[in-house]
Amino acid sequence: MVRISGVTRRLSKNIRWIVIFVLTCVPFIILITSGSLTMYDSSNKTVLQPGFHSDESSSNIKSRFTERNHIVREGCRTLKQYYIAQNSEAAVKEHLVVDRKKNIVYCAIEKIGCTFWKRIFQILSGWRNVSDPFSIKGIHAYEGYQTAKRLPFDKIHQILRQSKKFMFVREPFERLVSGYADKLYSPNAAYWNFIGRYIVANFRDKPSNLSLECGHDITFEEFVKYFIYSQNTNEHRDAHFVPSFEHCRPCEIEYDYIGKMETFKDDTFQIIQELNLQNVVKFRDFQNETDVDAIIDTVDYVYSMKRAIEKCMPLPMALFRSFRKLQIRGILSKNIKFPYDTSKQIEIPPLEYKRFLLKAHEKSGDAKVRKKNREEAFLEAYSKISPTLLNRLKKTLLIDTVLFGYEDLPKKITDLENKTPYNENFRFFTM
Repeated sequence: MVRISGVTRRLSKNIRWIVIFVLTCVPFIILITSGSLTMYDSSNKTVLQPGFHSDESSSNIKSRFTERNHIVREGCRTLKQYYIAQNSEAAVKEHLVVDRKKNIVYCAIEKIGCTFWKRIFQILSGWRNVSDPFSIKGIHAYEGYQTAKRLPFDKIHQILRQSKKFMFVREPFERLVSGYADKLYSPNAAYWNFIGRYIVANFRDKPSNLSLECGHDITFEEFVKYFIYSQNTNEHRDAHFVPSFEHCRPCEIEYDYIGKMETFKDDTFQIIQELNLQNVVKFRDFQNETDVDAIIDTVDYVYSMKRAIEKCMPLPMALFRSFRKLQIRGILSKNIKFPYDTSKQIEIPPLEYKRFLLKAHEKSGDAKVRKKNREEAFLEAYSKISPTLLNRLKKTLLIDTVLFGYEDLPKKITDLENKTPYNENFRFFTM
């Protein structure tokens, strides 16, 4: 009997541990499989799927790179005004991200996927022991890699000669809308203070005291006026808006690969394979991870500046603008409703807001339908710009449009006079 009782006690103990395991882990597993919680590999022990599934053939993408290089070389030959670029050589050096072990140089340009690529360079340098770049928070992507900032020019010349070099560009008029939505429309106390207040003081008639103090309610038209002025005078400029050619000097540095934001996934996968990085960098689901990453990054930034933002507007209004930014980017459907009263100063925990956004993303439907939001927001923004101001903007962006093969003024903008650009009952940029 003693022996049987001992066995019974041991069995009971084992059963208790099994019950504890089930109660602890099963809910966690359910969250992961249901998509409510995103798990990332932080130790490289989990085998990640490479996930390099391009929409186009490798030969087509290579031909595209060749054509882009040809357009740049032709533009450099014909554009005499290129050589009055205003970014200093020191600023250009700071944008060159270098990996000397693998002989790779990347020219990082703000608002063109640079946070994503900087995380890859953190992995290459060994700063992060992960395989999936999306396992690194975007807010932590600005350290752990080398730039050419403190390197002498003879060393930079040697590195450039020995390395594969790449950069990414974006349709210039689109990049301005994206920069405005991210840095001035969406809550960003740092940019409200540095750029917003400057714009209110210099480009608005009879501003209110709150606007002068906060710079939180800049319109896209005011932003465009500021951008043109800052480019023409070289005053109060910011890297997020400065034209791409100034960042990377493609007429002085011949890049092996010029990717574009419009074909970001395919170009990225091709470059990763061309540089033999496919065994170092891996993804689970590139598109979904991109969307979830943008959601988490958006919430983290708002709450990192919460105290400063609340001096200018209630937290729910700030979160509403961040919500609109995700709709503008095509991450959330236009049909999703914002659940909070924007007029009241109430506390909304960041985890609660993240959960709402992640569930909203799950309910937002087909990605191709959501991407139409970007064009509608683009047309809404430019519908407020007069023909005279558009013509000035066209001249200001001319070098980027010529060098990188874009229309000098997008046809969809010139067509605005002949059609209703957006749903009259829905506004992306509401103040």
